[in-house]
Amino acid sequence: MNLRELAFQLSAITLIADAAKEAKDRLRREFADALEEVGADAAKAVLEGEEIAKVSLVHPKNSAEVLSEKALVEWVKSNWEYEIVESVRDSFRKHILDSVENVDGKAIYPRTGEVLDFIHFNTRDPYIATRFKDGGREALLGAFRAGALSPSEVMSEELLMAVGQ
Repeated sequence: MNLRELAFQLSAITLIADAAKEAKDRLRREFADALEEVGADAAKAVLEGEEIAKVSLVHPKNSAEVLSEKALVEWVKSNWEYEIVESVRDSFRKHILDSVENVDGKAIYPRTGEVLDFIHFNTRDPYIATRFKDGGREALLGAFRAGALSPSEVMSEELLMAVGQ
């Protein structure tokens, strides 16, 4: 495939993925309502008489959450003082990290010129973004609706790769 064909296919699959996510979220809500209606917690998915999956409503275990950090610290301090550690406020940490400058891979604090050797700069990998032009999504949707384009056509290679062929 050439670059334009790859860009087109990526745009079409982005649209399909977005629609699939919306459909999946909606179907999960409907499935949960249907399970509640019949008093079940799971159902089998069947294709041509064969069970292909089991879809379940999962009830995660409750977990504890601290409501007052101050009260927790006071309680721990009175019982296990050695478990208390000093730290920098998150907002000030963010301020410092946003302020330092990258000079030849070294973190320099610009107000003082200090090299902060306890800070380093992470590199980030480049990534691909699909940004539809005005009307672009609608044009693709129109092509899908008109039958000029089908999800199976767009995804045929990916579907084959997903099943190892």
